[in-house]
Amino acid sequence: MFPPVQGSLFPGGAGADPPLSEPPRRVAAAPPEPWHRGLTHRLRVLLHMAPLHELRQSDARRDPELRHYDALALAMKVMDLIVDSAGLDKEVDRDVVEQALGPLLAAMDEAAGVIPERPRHSAMVDRVLAGLRNDGERRRPFEVTYTDLDADGRAVRRRLEFRLVMDHLHPAGGTVLRLSNEALNLYLNALDLDIEDAQAAAEAVVESQLARGRLDDAAQAARNARWQSLRYGEKVVTILRDTRRDVDSVDWRAEIPRLLADALGHIELRLAVERNILSTAEERLTLMAPGEPGARALVEVSTLISDCRLRHLDLHDRLMRSRNIFLDEQARQTFAWSVPAAWPNLLGEALEPAMRADQRLATEHLDALFPDFFGARAPAVASLAELVGWCLRPRRDVVRTDVAVTAPELTTPAPESLDGVHFDAAAVRAVERALATVSRPTPLSELLELVSGAGARAPLELMTLVALQHYAPEDDAQLPLVVRRAPGRQLAAHGFSGDDLEIAPRSRRAVAAEPPADAPNATGDSA
Repeated sequence: MFPPVQGSLFPGGAGADPPLSEPPRRVAAAPPEPWHRGLTHRLRVLLHMAPLHELRQSDARRDPELRHYDALALAMKVMDLIVDSAGLDKEVDRDVVEQALGPLLAAMDEAAGVIPERPRHSAMVDRVLAGLRNDGERRRPFEVTYTDLDADGRAVRRRLEFRLVMDHLHPAGGTVLRLSNEALNLYLNALDLDIEDAQAAAEAVVESQLARGRLDDAAQAARNARWQSLRYGEKVVTILRDTRRDVDSVDWRAEIPRLLADALGHIELRLAVERNILSTAEERLTLMAPGEPGARALVEVSTLISDCRLRHLDLHDRLMRSRNIFLDEQARQTFAWSVPAAWPNLLGEALEPAMRADQRLATEHLDALFPDFFGARAPAVASLAELVGWCLRPRRDVVRTDVAVTAPELTTPAPESLDGVHFDAAAVRAVERALATVSRPTPLSELLELVSGAGARAPLELMTLVALQHYAPEDDAQLPLVVRRAPGRQLAAHGFSGDDLEIAPRSRRAVAAEPPADAPNATGDSA
């Protein structure tokens, strides 16, 4: 016999047992949420791997002599090369990639029983880079669509655009390869983290490994932290560079202010963590005996974290000036010409049709186009290699230059000149005598020479004003002179320049002649 149960284990009163004939009451569970934002985030992360899956699937669709190569393994090696050289003076270009992939390609040849050949290796390198840069779509961002649920629970199709490997014009000259933030996250297995979170995690690993004395592992983690600092800095620099190119392409209403505010908070936290890491590293280095194992790795950790700290300080300065950059670019680009949304495909729409065209027709078009391509310094002989390199060159960064604007020197007229009389009687008589001698069409330049004998400036200015007044009068019925442009003649005398004018008596001209349609371009330092 069991002792009686004290108290109530079931609803219904103290000490009351539930009837055995009734099943236990089941509480209705809340229906599961059909979709949440975390699923969308993970879906977008998986879609970033689509180009890599496509590379793997293309192994079976390539030419028979290239099918034994593992494109995905080669792509991982390419990403490793780019990450390893990020921020250094010598970055990775296409030649460096081919040289570094040579041993890996040769090993795949040996495993397949194939003799290694340089042309075949070069062709495979081009295939891998084409898949990473999306050469099939003119190196535009990869574009994939996916299904998402909006706030009302309706299924909608959305589009995701991203890049993996990009061409970048190096400041020292030449084209190098860079990884996008998405590609870097894929490579570092941080698919569900932002660049900022990966940076914090990398530095936390360094701090933890230093505390446990795992110095070699801490050195490798410090290298990862440096890579993350480079990527995070490049993320902010890219936003500012895109703002300088087109302020409408960046969301400065909500997204970018939030990102910059988060970035400032993140950098302040990172600087504090890096200060602790450097303090710990210096303390452990002081306690080590000369030549003790691990000292080299500890010095490397200190050097790498110091580099991260300097980069964060520089980035903090950029962030503090970013708001002014947006305001300045908004004011500047308000009056700038808009550029076409999409440029023509030079490879598919220009080069390939020219290569397929008849030689005579292609030569005729090339002779007409090459002066526009190269300006006034066109080469004597057209070079197809130079044209291809010029067409495929990535766009240059916009460099802002300040142009000094000289304020005009303005003078206040004397009070006696405000009555409307600017020219004295001597100047008026000199001009009247010169015009009285006009019996045939006479250029304005000759009349200026005629009135310049006295050495005064006023007769020259008055002669020019009289000529311009007679050229386009409001009512020419009472004017004794007819003034027209002198075809093919330029005026450059006594500080006046522009189109020369021809002055003649009205009796020598047809009164009913139509006035000229375009006004002359006459300038002077006083007129």
